[in-house]
Amino acid sequence: MKLPTLLKAILLLPLVAASIANAQGQSDGTLTPGNLLVGVDANNKPYTYVEDGKLTGFDVEVLRSVAEKMNLDVDFRIQDFSGLLPSVANRQVDVAAGCIGITDARSKIVDFSDGYLLGILSLAALPHSPVTSNPNSLKGKRIGVVQGTIEDTSADTFIAGAQIVRFPNVNAGFLSLQSRFIDGYLIDKSQQDALAKKYPKIGLISVIDLTATTLIAGFPMHKGNDAFKTKFNAALRAVVADGTWAKLYEEYFPNYPISKALPPGLK
Repeated sequence: MKLPTLLKAILLLPLVAASIANAQGQSDGTLTPGNLLVGVDANNKPYTYVEDGKLTGFDVEVLRSVAEKMNLDVDFRIQDFSGLLPSVANRQVDVAAGCIGITDARSKIVDFSDGYLLGILSLAALPHSPVTSNPNSLKGKRIGVVQGTIEDTSADTFIAGAQIVRFPNVNAGFLSLQSRFIDGYLIDKSQQDALAKKYPKIGLISVIDLTATTLIAGFPMHKGNDAFKTKFNAALRAVVADGTWAKLYEEYFPNYPISKALPPGLK
């Protein structure tokens, strides 16, 4: 081989390697070949949160198991809940996690995996709050929600007549409830239980529990990435079939029966 030809071949090697890597990335549908990048809110217990310096939670551990089934490494990018769907839609992450409900409005901008969890909502309040189980007590009251959540988008249905105050994450809203800047806080029931357990002295109570049986949580992903979605759903079903889902559920939701949490499609 002549020197100029050899030099050209050497110069082309990085381009060939990049082309191969890109093809591999396209084949598994992820942004980076061999890696699943997940957007999470780290203040979303028991789904996605930091404990003892480590990111954990039901959704986090389910996704670690899903990634293993897909032969992918997994990394997590922490951000506010309100930014999760835009990050998925703009292909900044592969999927997002945090008990994100599947709705028609959200499905216009992202696709969703199969549903993996059913939830219960709670209207939480402090002792002596003007908010009671009587729906009429909500009129004109300041009720907090996390921006972009099901509680936010369905507030008019769940707490009609209330004045909605939006927060970027669960902790921000909880601090406002503690200072009585808001009268009540509409959040996931398991989040309310976690806060009550962590801060027993404040006397946090659940005024109203709302069963969200029609609001199934899924993992949002970039719209039109059909091959990735098929592989992801197959891995998710494998995580349910081998008992991993049930084991994790019992660990993170010990007070809730599995029969009321697993969507019919995965049973």
